Amino acid sequence: MTGAPASVFLEAGRLQLWDKQASDLDFLASLSADPEVMRWIGDGATYPRGEIEARLARVLEIEASPDHERWNSFKIVRRKEDGAPVGQAGILRCEIDGIPQVEIGWWLAPFAWSQGYATEAALALRDYAFAEVGLQQLAVVLHAANARSVAVATRIGAGAPRLAQYRDRLVTCYTVRPATPAVSG
Repeated sequence: MTGAPASVFLEAGRLQLWDKQASDLDFLASLSADPEVMRWIGDGATYPRGEIEARLARVLEIEASPDHERWNSFKIVRRKEDGAPVGQAGILRCEIDGIPQVEIGWWLAPFAWSQGYATEAALALRDYAFAEVGLQQLAVVLHAANARSVAVATRIGAGAPRLAQYRDRLVTCYTVRPATPAVSG
């Protein structure tokens, strides 16, 4: 597996969001094999290392394409203090209810839960999506029972949840919009 050298995509307080590279395989495989993490992702299934290796190879190939928008992908979330990977987060194009949208999402390793990392990364991505990409809304797709992720969605400004169709499944979907400036008068 080859790919362009990794670089920092975005800074977020205590974190950096890095472009993925082949050397992230061990970390991504450990996330995808962890039932605690995967309980809240997709259908809850874990994935063997070989499947993650194949997926990472496809992602690196897509991201190396000259037509690929750098922001349209999940990034490796690393702590600035020691460079340790703590999860992945990103914004990417998707379809919800058959309508093209951009989703914001995050997954962290259990050792990184309840430390504010997901909120920090999501706020930086949200602000980037609105200010730099010029998006007018982001979708958050999650399991309604995942209280930690619901709290993060709320902290980044998500509105009331609704049921939606996403990848052939019924999911809970939130919408995040840019803050409306206060009107003085």
